[in-house]
Amino acid sequence: MEISFINDELSDNIDEVLAFAKKNELKYIELRRIDGKPVEQLTKDMAFALSEKIANSGILVSALATSFFKEKADEQSVDAQKEKFASVMDLADIFGAPNVRIYSYLKDETISLEDLGKRLDVFSQMALERGLNLLLENDRDCCIDTISQMHQLLDLYGFSNIFPLLNLGETIASGDDFSPQELQDVVNKCLYFHIKDYDADLKRWVVLGEGHADYEPIFADKKNDKAVIFSLDTGTGYPEDLKMSLNILQSFEDDEED
Repeated sequence: MEISFINDELSDNIDEVLAFAKKNELKYIELRRIDGKPVEQLTKDMAFALSEKIANSGILVSALATSFFKEKADEQSVDAQKEKFASVMDLADIFGAPNVRIYSYLKDETISLEDLGKRLDVFSQMALERGLNLLLENDRDCCIDTISQMHQLLDLYGFSNIFPLLNLGETIASGDDFSPQELQDVVNKCLYFHIKDYDADLKRWVVLGEGHADYEPIFADKKNDKAVIFSLDTGTGYPEDLKMSLNILQSFEDDEED
């Protein structure tokens, strides 16, 4: 497994992010917000300048953590969404990022899994033409908010380039009551995980290991798979929490190697 982290969990200043990655011997960073601007809103000129700086540091971009589809399904026309998505793919190309994070639209009881799958398939095909993977994250505010729904959608459509972006902390926060087999079925499809812990009693995000999201079986299952990326996303808003979570994740990785 490889470790990445969402950049603005530490800082939206790219120099600070790159220095932290190099200090902690990390090969990857995940871009979400730079200088106060969401990554999908960067101009191409801004992206080229940032990409050159990142490349010169020897760090790779593991994914663009966009908020694509975290909106009402009818907020924009399909053509407008396609135009916006084409710009996101251009940015992914500039950064050399093989993965783009997406959501499943804000909750809407009128959208069935079949409807959602048909909508996502349009963008899956666009990404496929560019050699990009789409990482579909579970979120309590979106149509895909449970392990079961994620499993059903991906089984129903069998996308070749849409993979679950499993956020186990989010399942705890949403009160998702999933079975071990349901979890394993989704884990088996994952290439990428957002490592985010949640304390269900305190109802807040916490440092890795302090909450109720049990990642250890997933770490054990994926530890030898170098194609899998674990990206830290603490959600607490405190850079020190990211540093502590990274230390815990790295110590677990070291224990597994011993």
